[in-house]
Amino acid sequence: MNQNLKNIYNDVLREVYPQIANDRLGVLYKVIHIILEEKVIFEQEEQIKAEFFCNLFSIKNNATFLEDKKVFEGLIMNARDQFNPKEVFKSILGINENNRFNERQSELLWIVLIACFIVGTFVCIQFIKRRKSKGRENQDRNVQYSEPIALQQPVASPPQSLLVALCLVVPAHVLNKLKEQYPIDANEIENLIDNASYFLCTKVADAELVQQRLDLTDENILTVGERREVYVRIDIRDGQEMLDKTVPYILKRNLPSHRQGVVKQLACLGDLSGLEAFNRI
Repeated sequence: MNQNLKNIYNDVLREVYPQIANDRLGVLYKVIHIILEEKVIFEQEEQIKAEFFCNLFSIKNNATFLEDKKVFEGLIMNARDQFNPKEVFKSILGINENNRFNERQSELLWIVLIACFIVGTFVCIQFIKRRKSKGRENQDRNVQYSEPIALQQPVASPPQSLLVALCLVVPAHVLNKLKEQYPIDANEIENLIDNASYFLCTKVADAELVQQRLDLTDENILTVGERREVYVRIDIRDGQEMLDKTVPYILKRNLPSHRQGVVKQLACLGDLSGLEAFNRI
């Protein structure tokens, strides 16, 4: 394997491994989302999203290691002849020649490699660049904080709490008797996101404008067909980290620590007009 390519994969594994070390399900799904983060912009601003790859190769968020490996079983066999996993784990985990990494660590290595092959070398390079850039920013901040107080520059205040509106289009059968103005917890929110065909997380004022363009009906949601598409709006306080996210996995990951919201709107859609501002899954 080309040394530069090997270095890229080593760097990706070094960044990703701490985030998946304790995971047992959906590891390949998670790694692809971590590498792509939210989106990668190519020429002509084409957005390549993690969900595109996961849907294309039927990669599930609850897959076992064995199911993940089967996605590219032949690819793994070819890679084994060219890639020495011990080299990678020696640098990451401090393994010497007399030690062996366990089977679980080996499985995680191959899943990360599969993710690298799926998204491509260019995307991996961009991922490493972003991470190194963030690392330099953190290092600069640490240096600044270590200066004498008299020499320190004013520290920027933390971002203000923001109320955001999570707007979703979901089939009626997943609503689980939700009611307007009632609280909704994180598990229910994540279930709605997983089942959404369209979604948007934006400021409340912008959500009001978007909502006006939708064809909302007065039909009783409890009596319509279970596949009927329903518009759901959930207001979430302290949701600034969710704002404008375009990937469901990232959206769920950035739910605020209190992990709850309030259902502000429930209505059947007459048609799909007015959804141009939404992200389509």
